[in-house]
Amino acid sequence: MRGGVSPLPDGPARPWRFPGRGRGGGGPGRPRQVLVPTGMEAAPAWYQARYQRLRGSDSDGEEAVELRSGPGRSSLQVLLHQHHWETCARISAALVLLALALALAFSQMTSGGSSRLGGTQAHRQGDGAGQMGAQEEPGDIPSAAHMHAPGVYHHAALITSSKTCSRLGKDLLVAGGNVVDAGIAAALCLGLVHPHAGGLGGVFSALLHNASSGRTVALNAIPRRGFSRRYGLPVALPGLRLLHRHYGRLAWPRLLEGPATLAQRGVRVGRELAAALRESAGAVKASGLCSLFCDGAGELKGQGALVTHPRLAALLRAVASGDDALPRALAPDLPPAEREPFLQAMGDLGLELQSPLAMRLGNTWLHGAPAPTAGSLLASVLEEVRAARPGDAPDPCLRALSAARRGFSRGLAGAGPSPRPPRPGRGPSPVGSHLAVADSQGNVLLLSASLNSSFGSKFLAPASGIVLSDLTAPAGPGLLSWACPVVLSLGEEGTVVGLGATGGSAAPLALAQAIINQVYLGQPLQEALESPWLQLRGGGDGASQGCGPGTPSNRSRGEWAGGGPQAGPWVLQVASQGEHARALAAPAACCHHEGY
Repeated sequence: MRGGVSPLPDGPARPWRFPGRGRGGGGPGRPRQVLVPTGMEAAPAWYQARYQRLRGSDSDGEEAVELRSGPGRSSLQVLLHQHHWETCARISAALVLLALALALAFSQMTSGGSSRLGGTQAHRQGDGAGQMGAQEEPGDIPSAAHMHAPGVYHHAALITSSKTCSRLGKDLLVAGGNVVDAGIAAALCLGLVHPHAGGLGGVFSALLHNASSGRTVALNAIPRRGFSRRYGLPVALPGLRLLHRHYGRLAWPRLLEGPATLAQRGVRVGRELAAALRESAGAVKASGLCSLFCDGAGELKGQGALVTHPRLAALLRAVASGDDALPRALAPDLPPAEREPFLQAMGDLGLELQSPLAMRLGNTWLHGAPAPTAGSLLASVLEEVRAARPGDAPDPCLRALSAARRGFSRGLAGAGPSPRPPRPGRGPSPVGSHLAVADSQGNVLLLSASLNSSFGSKFLAPASGIVLSDLTAPAGPGLLSWACPVVLSLGEEGTVVGLGATGGSAAPLALAQAIINQVYLGQPLQEALESPWLQLRGGGDGASQGCGPGTPSNRSRGEWAGGGPQAGPWVLQVASQGEHARALAAPAACCHHEGY
């Protein structure tokens, strides 16, 4: 039996003779004697073979060898003792190898496994797969631990102004979605958490860099025509659907599950929404918005209060199965005279993917959203800076900022009516919601959404729960300054950076500052974003004599010099760098990043 050792009878040994030369007068052809255990003939074949292997003999076969059991020990016991010794030796060797492997893994985890981005955050390591973000499948086993700085992840990173929405987007990334899937779900979530700044009744501008093709495309989900003098067309959802058809990976209904559940359960009034309600208190109380944002006594809900959207939840579940669900749900909420023009306009939105603005700044390619967004104003600023060649000047900062000021004035003059620039030290409240997503493969999505002003038209459609924007006229040459997404491709490094900013007309200035810091002043990505604003210093004759840090403002903590909260601009940055994805913002307190 191979499963165990068969017992052999004890007793005196008897000789086992075989041809050979032996001692005691034995010559060629005479048998040599070896003592063998009694009963060997009855032993299994495998045992006899092993016995013969253990049987010792000299190299030339001239001497006979006797294997004796010794006093009180059978030959079987001797054999078992030898077998036991060999097994122990093998086990000991295996344990030594295992200890060496564990020591090597621990060494890589604590010292050798940190990435070139440095840092302190542990997460999983893997290769990712597929084009446009076919992320690692759920359940994959990490190959090793990695330690990185906050905001740096191995697979993908997402940043928004809401922790809830950032987490919702991350969940889709982990579930196998790509940057488009995560961005769409996060955008729908932001419409619930910050309904004063965006939502299904609004518009958006998006910029997508596709790493597999190396192309960047833009989508301005902005109506070409109006239908009412009071409120604008709700083109956000059709725009998101178009983006998903071209680049999404998960099923469309899957992207709506999280926002629909959130709308049904309700969201808490956050700091931003509470401030917006106070600023528009009169209009909110006098409109249908009060049904959402007022308590039983007719007073505005405060920070921390729960706001539920059951009608919007039902609409999200309906649009998961059909593109015509939104117009059919919204039309009954409109005055009879506006229903037919509304349906006609919704049937002829003319949304399409566009080529972005493109320009080269040294070894960096910049892509921005085309008109009517503020991308044209940013391009005007940077074209002036590029022509000035600040790298050739003794003081690159002075030449770059002087050129930027000229470009900003020229861009405003050519854009037609636009918002008034912000006063120093006091930024306008953001009128949009913004998000950025990047993965380690180099895919980047930036999306800026808005109702065009706080709470838009102040009209809440009773049956559908949608707040409509006040963008009543077709988008013309004027600037939609709340939208200014930018993608930078940093030359031979293979780094792709996405930038977005809030703050009205201050957004292009904030982005121009970050780009000048990176491209012309040679600052690293994070430092370029978080550095204090630079300003021109005038001489006695009023001419600019140099430039340097402006009024100190701890942007990393979201504070101006006076210690009050910074209303804008906020700058969001995502990057795909060195097979990692990172997300950060300035001020850091404005936003929440998630990733894996």
